[in-house]
Amino acid sequence: MNRTDTKKKWVLVDGHNLAFRCFYGVPTMTRSDGLQTNAIFGYIRTLMRLELHHAPNAICVFFDRGGSALRKQILSTYKANRKKMPEELIGQLSWMAKASLALGYYVEANSDIEADDLIGSYAKKISENGELAYIASSDKDFAQCISKNIFQLLPPTNTSKSSDWQLLDEAGVYEKFGVQNRQIVDYLSLIGDAVDNIDGLPGVGQKTASKWLSCFDSIEAIYDNITKIQPERFQKILLESKEILSRNRRLITLQDITDFQLPYAEIRPNSQEVEEILGELELHSILRDYRANNQRTLF
Repeated sequence: MNRTDTKKKWVLVDGHNLAFRCFYGVPTMTRSDGLQTNAIFGYIRTLMRLELHHAPNAICVFFDRGGSALRKQILSTYKANRKKMPEELIGQLSWMAKASLALGYYVEANSDIEADDLIGSYAKKISENGELAYIASSDKDFAQCISKNIFQLLPPTNTSKSSDWQLLDEAGVYEKFGVQNRQIVDYLSLIGDAVDNIDGLPGVGQKTASKWLSCFDSIEAIYDNITKIQPERFQKILLESKEILSRNRRLITLQDITDFQLPYAEIRPNSQEVEEILGELELHSILRDYRANNQRTLF
């Protein structure tokens, strides 16, 4: 990707997803007063590298603030299996938002809407405008968004290689999951999503789900052809699980938020503020590179 392309490029960052990845993937670092800074360090490095290597016109970062009341109504145990965010990470989140703004990125958090829904809705509107959206997250739910103008950037397994993100397009979705992007919601509804505490059908794994959807295209078509499902024991399981699958689809389908306007989000960093933040956090290696290399070239 480069800015010589005619279409405007947006990178939409799943802020909490990246924050957790950096917190657990970067060795512990502390400021002289004891403030833990490892997640901030990894977060800033990652965003700078994403900007350099993918050359977007805009970077937007989305954080969760309270989760989804709607999904909790559908399933009271939604995400209940997740561990409480460590205090050491909570103390770093405000710095991540502050650094993002100084770097010229747009930041949004909504107490009533999950970040995933915001990201999906932004990506859809960007695509409808004929522009390109790149969703930076490891969350497999975003595969449902992928289209001609929407892509996902999957982080590398090694946090020290933050620039080496894998681009997932429509063909990549099929290669990774064995189904088309339009089938992802049905696919995840069948197998469940342990990350969000959503149970799938007993005994139905990735191979079975992808096989059924390859043969019958959708959950509705699976029920229309229930007598053809093999092994035969799954016919009974499916008939007993209609409500579960309906619930799962409502949980997994990203909400389409329509009452918003895309922000003016051209990247315009405040270099003085960036340097002040890096200095205050005692992130000296990033600060040295930022000053010495025209603010980005080593990232």
